[in-house]
Amino acid sequence: MTSIGEGLDEHRLHEFNNELAVLIKIFPDVLPDVFREMLLRFDGDSRLEVVANQLLKKEDEWVKGRWRTAIERTEADDIDVSQIPEADLFRRNSYRWAVKAALLQEFKTLSKSTVKAVLAEQNHSYTLARPVLKKIASKHWRSSLSKFFSRWARRSEDDTEKHAMIRWTKSIDSSSVPTLKTTGDTELDEELQRTVLTPLFAQYKARQEAKDWDLAIQTNLEEAENADALFECGCCFSATTFERIATCTASVHIICYSCVSNSVNEALFGQGWGRNVHHDRGQLRCMALTTNENCGGCIPHNGTLRAVYQSRKGAQLVARFESRLAEEALIMAQVPLVRCPVCSYAEARDLYFPTRTLQYHIDMRHPIRTLTYTIVVLVCFPFLLLYQLLRWVPSNPTRLPSVASLLQTAFVRLAHTKQFPARFQCRSPTCSTLSCTNCSKPWRDPHTCFGSEVVELRTTIEAARTAALKRTCPKCGLGFIKDSGCNKLTCVCGYVMCYVCRQGLGPMEGGEGYQHFCQHFRYEAGRCRECEKCDLYRSEDQDALVKAAGLQAEKEWREKQGQVGGKGKLEKVGTVGREEGPKEWTLQSVVDWWVQNIFTCSLRPQ
Repeated sequence: MTSIGEGLDEHRLHEFNNELAVLIKIFPDVLPDVFREMLLRFDGDSRLEVVANQLLKKEDEWVKGRWRTAIERTEADDIDVSQIPEADLFRRNSYRWAVKAALLQEFKTLSKSTVKAVLAEQNHSYTLARPVLKKIASKHWRSSLSKFFSRWARRSEDDTEKHAMIRWTKSIDSSSVPTLKTTGDTELDEELQRTVLTPLFAQYKARQEAKDWDLAIQTNLEEAENADALFECGCCFSATTFERIATCTASVHIICYSCVSNSVNEALFGQGWGRNVHHDRGQLRCMALTTNENCGGCIPHNGTLRAVYQSRKGAQLVARFESRLAEEALIMAQVPLVRCPVCSYAEARDLYFPTRTLQYHIDMRHPIRTLTYTIVVLVCFPFLLLYQLLRWVPSNPTRLPSVASLLQTAFVRLAHTKQFPARFQCRSPTCSTLSCTNCSKPWRDPHTCFGSEVVELRTTIEAARTAALKRTCPKCGLGFIKDSGCNKLTCVCGYVMCYVCRQGLGPMEGGEGYQHFCQHFRYEAGRCRECEKCDLYRSEDQDALVKAAGLQAEKEWREKQGQVGGKGKLEKVGTVGREEGPKEWTLQSVVDWWVQNIFTCSLRPQ
């Protein structure tokens, strides 16, 4: 067995990471934590074969619920060592020592063994281990005292500004500039630069740009007021400058950018889309107050974009507004489309199939279903005759399509459905998602349509809950979960630790043993009021911990699926496992459904 505390030299590190990449390719359904644990447990030149053999024979015993989701499995296909995230790889000794030293310096109230145990759980990742240690340190009495006095202190806008690895220095103009403290390891310095300093600079840049923009608008408004060069908005009647107005195309009404932006927000997030947007032109209607009902003109599209871009989150509003306009135009065009399930990208699939190249026949793979649908059509035959007679009524104002045209369109759509491939590649530069046109789920070879989302989400939540309760031995790297018994745990390698705070209790860590736990007698259940020691049998609130981990995992899963927040269709919010509801029912959609369930189509052999 290879000890995790000893670390790996450069040669063995490269060898272990290559074997890890091989196992990820062979078992894409398993999380890398399982492979790291098994590779450290089995030593020798044939450990890769031994690990693979053990996973084939006793997969459930080794995995213990640590499975990947469908999206993670897709990302794991054809992976190389360079493509594996750094948090999943075996880490270099210099990086491990630098992370350990930095965390010990920051969390001085925690014992050295607690920091080592948390690092073992998080694969010695600084970014992943620091939040766990902050949560453990928050339960200490010193942390509670500092929180009490911090109520009167100035609260920082972001926790990143108070990061332990950031040093604030004075620049030439007497402003504070954040710089990173040196850690002695290049990899850790790059990680801190990427995860801490770069986002902090981005926040400061955005904040400074917002202040400069407000100052520029105020200065421009004062100069225009002094020069008597203000314009009155035809909607809110406020005075504004020439640089912040738009004019309509009919009567040259002046509309300020604030009214234009508010109108777009109401159209997108309120109930004003039909009232504020001209569907035929794809432009914003003029909102000037006139004696007539409306002006009849529109705000030019470039003026609308300039106004929205200058508002808060303008780029996101512009993208959503243009996506909605494109959606409305595609619906009005009635072009057969195939859509990306993640973003608003769509492609027209309107290829021509000559009649002589196609052959239609009754689908006999499901004879009972085909017979049932045929009987339904025969029962509805009198209604079809009545529909055909209504078309011949001269006073009928609507132009109803004939039954023959409905059937012809349905058979053409059936040919499109059968002849186009199910694998769809989104060509949007910000998406590029592979999906299935039949079930609208992420594509993975081999792909099975209409896989249950409930099973996938349940697997994700169970893995997150297991990870929340799992502890890892900092000596041998073995992971385990306490089902029952006291909180004094002894690993198979002999290492003794506390399950609650992860502190080592063995002779090498001070030999505190059972004295680490509270020794006071209590008449009632609950925490001791005389000391802050861990309880021997009472663990942390596992129910709340498991619930929080499950909610966070579900949130991340929904964001990857494009259902809640993040990138994707924000309006596609529904219950997990429930298929998307039917679209608007029309006579053509009913005929399409009937044809696709009774007939099938194939190319005529040449």
